Amino acid sequence: MKQARFELEIDSKVENLPLIANFVDEVLERFGTDPASAYRVQLAVDEACTNVIKHAYGGGIGPMRLEMELIGDNLVINVNDNGKPFAPDTIPPPDLDADLEKRRVGGLGIYFMKKIMDEVSYSFDSVAGNRLTMKKSITQAEIK
Repeated sequence: MKQARFELEIDSKVENLPLIANFVDEVLERFGTDPASAYRVQLAVDEACTNVIKHAYGGGIGPMRLEMELIGDNLVINVNDNGKPFAPDTIPPPDLDADLEKRRVGGLGIYFMKKIMDEVSYSFDSVAGNRLTMKKSITQAEIK
């Protein structure tokens, strides 16, 4: 079984989103991910990291770690932070049929992550902090 793992530890600030995107692109390229899957994964990771930047540290900056692992044909992505606990399952799904003026602000990021990825889960540990795990079965070539 093919297996590879990469990590990026970075400050949770908006200016680092391009660095995160480059890291994700490079890892997905190393995994030989097809372009359509890579694009969807990139969107999900961007949403997850943006949520950490906006919400985890109450407007401040803190550490964030992104882990990407390939196990066979399964991509596992963990986004870790030590910010305040957050349970994505408490966010109701957006009402996509409501008039734009009546839709509540926020909540679309989690909705998109769940639509794009095969599995999305969250855990919190008082020592390890927050962990958002996203999984996706991908088509790949040989690991470079």
